[in-house]
Amino acid sequence: MNKKIIYLMLTLSALFWGATFNLVNYSVRYLSPPAGGALRYSVASVVVLGLLAANRRTALRALRSSWRPLLGMALIGVVVFNVLFFFGMKYTSPTNGALIQATNPLVTALIAGVCYGERISRGHKIGTMVSFAGVAVLILSGSVQRLEPPNIGDLLCLGATTCLALYSILSGRYIKNSSPVVTTGLTTIMGCAGLWVAALLVSPRPTPHVLAHLPAGVYAALTFVGLLATVLAYVFWNYGVSHIGVADTAVFFHLVPVFTVLASFALGQPVTLLQIGAGIVVTLGVFVSSREIPAPRTVAASVPVEAPDPDEQPAT
Repeated sequence: MNKKIIYLMLTLSALFWGATFNLVNYSVRYLSPPAGGALRYSVASVVVLGLLAANRRTALRALRSSWRPLLGMALIGVVVFNVLFFFGMKYTSPTNGALIQATNPLVTALIAGVCYGERISRGHKIGTMVSFAGVAVLILSGSVQRLEPPNIGDLLCLGATTCLALYSILSGRYIKNSSPVVTTGLTTIMGCAGLWVAALLVSPRPTPHVLAHLPAGVYAALTFVGLLATVLAYVFWNYGVSHIGVADTAVFFHLVPVFTVLASFALGQPVTLLQIGAGIVVTLGVFVSSREIPAPRTVAASVPVEAPDPDEQPAT
């Protein structure tokens, strides 16, 4: 396929994910966060059921050999992630949420290095410090000025990003006899069931009366997020990874907060200079982390062994 078409697909993935923050921020005005996540994944489940039916043999093999890690991924990367993400977007701005989410590749590499001993390159160490400095300023600046605790929404979004990183790590280390489509499909179905259980425990519960009186805009927003940002964006992203590689594909993730800011401007939501500055710092850190910075030369220098880029698959 022509590279221009692949680039367009990856740009659309970033656009879909970038718009998600504004749409979720809108939907939680009318729904509890677990209910919003449940409706989002209900839309996605309709599509992935068809994908699983077309790959049923692979799906059955994956369930037989990896049902435990798949269940763990569904709980952490779908249920807990969406509860934290939707609650976070109830209390913070779309721009803050997108900037915090932009650190996901760095969080993934950091957890993999600390917990599993995977090599963290010098570039990743520097990039992580730079990006986390930007996020720390974003989260703490207002609370320090007012002598108040940090915004709970920002902290919840940071927790959601950590859940997404754990999802990627579990997928890369423990899933056998599967494919990205099947893994995504199975965790989507399992996670959707878990989100409905959570939704029934949190008020306001998504009763038929509540669902019947939701504005049409809420259904439109969650259909967009469920269909385009939860399914199609991942298909485009995986296609990019398989055709142009992880490193070149990952560059397009830098566009996610850009599209979130543009959507905020279009919707009349304020974007502060602090958020713009933090976005520049976070983006700089992600850029540095994707570059291999050579270690200082020593007298008995050995040829460095280059480690592969960590598996990164952002999701919102």
